[in-house]
Amino acid sequence: MKKIITVALLCCAAAPAFSAVDGALKYSQSCADCHGRKADRQAFGKAPPLISLSRDQLVSGLTDRRDGKIETSGAEHQAKTTLTDEDIQGLADYIQTLKH
Repeated sequence: MKKIITVALLCCAAAPAFSAVDGALKYSQSCADCHGRKADRQAFGKAPPLISLSRDQLVSGLTDRRDGKIETSGAEHQAKTTLTDEDIQGLADYIQTLKH
């Protein structure tokens, strides 16, 4: 029983790391061209550098844009409408790692 609990705890502890790794791939494919490799660029002359936002701000901003609560267009719109909840969590986790 101890082994099962230990393995379960280790898996839970590793989840954020996997999320950030997945987020890194998604970021490089879908976000870096406009927001910069280090999330330090103001995209489309509107969005603040993502690196300046908290994790909660990133999650709510991406979710609201994906769900149409905040209107977007063109490449910006295309990139966000296909994001899953897991993608959004991974992106937020990854962007937070860029602050260090």
